[in-house]
Amino acid sequence: MKIKVSKILLESALIFQAKKDVRYYLNGICFKADGRVCSTDGHRAFVGGTHEGELAEDIILSFTKPPTKSFNYVIIDTDTGIVSYHDAFDIRVGVGLCEVIDGKFPDIDRVIPKETSPTDRIGFNASYLADVEKAAKLFNPKWSSVTLELNGNTGSSVAKLKSYNGEEAKIIVMPMRID
Repeated sequence: MKIKVSKILLESALIFQAKKDVRYYLNGICFKADGRVCSTDGHRAFVGGTHEGELAEDIILSFTKPPTKSFNYVIIDTDTGIVSYHDAFDIRVGVGLCEVIDGKFPDIDRVIPKETSPTDRIGFNASYLADVEKAAKLFNPKWSSVTLELNGNTGSSVAKLKSYNGEEAKIIVMPMRID
């Protein structure tokens, strides 16, 4: 199966995936059958846009480091494990590897808040917010803006991102206990 995904979605998802977690199924990016691209480390989650490619079921992929930063999209061949990096002119500018992770990705829809609720005070891990900024810069390098939807001071919050070409994503961040 071949999957085509934009640089914005791939690099954003890589920011929020787990690294060397004992829950091995979190150490990759989930390409959902409904077209969404998801990743999580258990404390925050990325849910973004759509990939091209029809999948019968969700698939979790682990990637090697991209060989170049100068690419526009990737084509992932899940059968061979080869990732082709392409520029805006459809020229292949690099090749990498991916591996299928056998496992069940968490139900990402369960952690996305269905409603918002006001709060007068909330605490976040600052590094999580720094990663939200990294993703915002990928979505719009000139005006890296984020819309935050709060869900009280103990519920997860949602940072919404939108790119200049219409791609959208949500980053779900769990708050920290504050004294």
